[in-house]
Amino acid sequence: MVCKKCKEILPDDAEVCTCCGAKIKRKPHREKNKRAPRENSGEKVSLIPKLKIIGSVLGIVIILILVITLILALFADDGKKTAKELSEYIGKSMLTAINDSDIKVYEESAYKAVNNAVKFNYIIEDDDSVKVDGINFPEWAVTVCLNEDEEIVTVTYTDFTVCKKNHKGPEADKLINLDNVKTNEKYKKVSDEIDLDPYSVTYDNSFVTYTYKYYYEDEVGNEQAVRLTVTFNANLEYQYYSSTLVYPEDI
Repeated sequence: MVCKKCKEILPDDAEVCTCCGAKIKRKPHREKNKRAPRENSGEKVSLIPKLKIIGSVLGIVIILILVITLILALFADDGKKTAKELSEYIGKSMLTAINDSDIKVYEESAYKAVNNAVKFNYIIEDDDSVKVDGINFPEWAVTVCLNEDEEIVTVTYTDFTVCKKNHKGPEADKLINLDNVKTNEKYKKVSDEIDLDPYSVTYDNSFVTYTYKYYYEDEVGNEQAVRLTVTFNANLEYQYYSSTLVYPEDI
């Protein structure tokens, strides 16, 4: 330390100059401010592995959902595939179809309601059931009708789940009208126009007929049931349709 008055060199802790007696003014000692660590910095670091774990779990859950959905879709398509396969044997004997396709068929349904409501010679049906107005039906069934020569005439796939919420089928906004659909329009465009899942699909020698069951609210607020049938040729090109109002006495 140096005395500002006489320039005498003094010890660092001197309070008075030993040479001239001047008082030594000391500068206050300032400690450098140390930046305190953020309180939440540790939390951010610890959240990273937690977020990784959550992300991994969510990824696994999503994959499981996709796998389950795919499996259910594959099983749901069993009936459609079976009907399509059997339709290739229309005009041929049922015995030939059974031997070639290795499909197990039955002469009666396991469900009394199906036996009473549907006419068929042979049936293939899903093991799982669905209730329609408290009555058990298979989730789907494929029925086969034969002629007198035991040859396949028609093959019909029926999806009973379409009516699980209401025996009339799903609700539509209004009566579906296909008058503006052109002949030979592709199935996809016609299906988009209808915007409903078919209740049944029937294959015969030259045509494929899709049947839809649905209802809409009429002008007085009543539920009006409708049966819509749409017929395509073998190339699934639109041919014609019919729409029939269904009343309680007809069900």
